[in-house]
Amino acid sequence: MATTPTRRVRTVVTATACTGVLLAAAACGGAGGSDSDTIVIGYSGPLSGGAAAYGKNIQDGLRLAIDDLNQRGVTVDGQEYRVELKSLDDQYAPDVAATNAQRLAEQDDAAVVFIPHAGGIQAAQELNSSRTEFLLGAYSSDPKIVDQGNELTMMIPPSFQSYVAPFVDKLMEGDAQKLGLLGTSSEYGQEWTALVSEEWRKKGGQVLGDNSVDYSTVSDFAGPVSRTLADQPDVIFIGGPSQPTALIVEEARKQGYDGSFLVMDQAKFEEMEEFTDPKNLNDAIGVKPARDYDDPGTQDLVDLYAEKVTKERPLTSEVALNYQAAAIVVSAMRQAGTIEDSRAIREALPEAIGEVDDHFHVTGFPTEITDAGHLRNMDLEAAYRTPQGEYEYLPIDQPDE
Repeated sequence: MATTPTRRVRTVVTATACTGVLLAAAACGGAGGSDSDTIVIGYSGPLSGGAAAYGKNIQDGLRLAIDDLNQRGVTVDGQEYRVELKSLDDQYAPDVAATNAQRLAEQDDAAVVFIPHAGGIQAAQELNSSRTEFLLGAYSSDPKIVDQGNELTMMIPPSFQSYVAPFVDKLMEGDAQKLGLLGTSSEYGQEWTALVSEEWRKKGGQVLGDNSVDYSTVSDFAGPVSRTLADQPDVIFIGGPSQPTALIVEEARKQGYDGSFLVMDQAKFEEMEEFTDPKNLNDAIGVKPARDYDDPGTQDLVDLYAEKVTKERPLTSEVALNYQAAAIVVSAMRQAGTIEDSRAIREALPEAIGEVDDHFHVTGFPTEITDAGHLRNMDLEAAYRTPQGEYEYLPIDQPDE
């Protein structure tokens, strides 16, 4: 006899413990369940350990959106609701993320759970269509996320596959031929390394030795940088968390490197500018800074982030894209007329995107969701920081899915 997935009486979007800035309207709830007039949104992410800053960025984006949604009022099928964020710390461990997601769905009635790392997302995809269904808010640019064929996945950021060819093309416009490899040694970083190397060779360039290092454990980059520069590269591929990426850039300039940098999407220009002289970042290509979008809600979120979270760090796309995604999910609940039926919420996403208030349009707000479940804006842009320190933006074509 077929097993019928558990139904919920109410929904919560969940996140790990109430750490960092607490937004009054979106404070973490207690253990277990939710009130009948509460929509719970779940979040499992790294809120302690080496990736805690990244996990906190995701959490902040969700919190800020929930606070704004509550201020505006949320009504689904004629009933008013208060949206609540519940969070669990997974320390970037895939198995813990999957366990957290199931707990949020079963114990806290979360119809939607956000996870911001590929390993955790793929682990959760193995169980979100089984005993208890929940929509997975997947924050990872790994294209494998939508290749799984999981019908209850909503992939949030652009696929990193979108960036590789245009990044290579831009930096090969001159006479650059030799590519040095100095990315992070994580699985994600090595996928980037492989794709960039393949594309560089395809365009007729020479790929030099691979000097990848673990950006999360190495603190002295002088040796890896020196080995990379010994091959006299024209371009160096770098990327991992923003702070160590900036330190590698600084070390390379210190050792006399005056070539280009190809920066993977994990590192953000606006954050790297906080850790090194911005001039060191000249002649580099990477992700467009969140502050430089001109969407209707961009400046409001920049100001809100400074007011509610911190003035010490810039708004990044991790915050902004999850801010948008939370608003899209609640809009889908409105369109579906349910806060508990995950499949109905997923099916309502295409229509819901067009109904989200302009206030939540911040960084290339999605114009579609693909059949595979990927939120996309077809006007995606990347940023090239010129040798003079000015940002130029170039269009990015996105692959078919």
